Amino acid sequence: MGKFEVHGGTKRDFDFNIGPVENDGDWKRFGDRLWADVARVLEVSFAASPGEPEATGGHRYWFENDRMSVSLYVDEGEPGWVFERAPAMLTARSRTETVETWQLAEKLYDSLVVLGSYFVAAFAEDGMPIDANFDIGDDW
Repeated sequence: MGKFEVHGGTKRDFDFNIGPVENDGDWKRFGDRLWADVARVLEVSFAASPGEPEATGGHRYWFENDRMSVSLYVDEGEPGWVFERAPAMLTARSRTETVETWQLAEKLYDSLVVLGSYFVAAFAEDGMPIDANFDIGDDW
């Protein structure tokens, strides 16, 4: 059993906080690169879904089809907050009977961590941490 399956269930979501291992401060470029990597992992094209600028200065990405919906919001994060290192928020949901959302989440987590370019923390729907490839502290 994978780490995500025990948190799965009907209509359960998983949230990811993701940040660059090497940060040059260009959050739009980081978002575009992360969005492209997520598309490769999920084996779909996000070409028609570029990041849209938000009034707050961040960028929002969105994709959906009959198999999944994926959203990403990228901004520079809040200084001093535990996720200053991983300010991007990613959520992916399965929309099929053949792949459960926990399977999609586990695939994303494992694949993004293996790239070595990202700090990745995964959380269950209730906000409890599932796994992270960096220290997120104990204050949960």
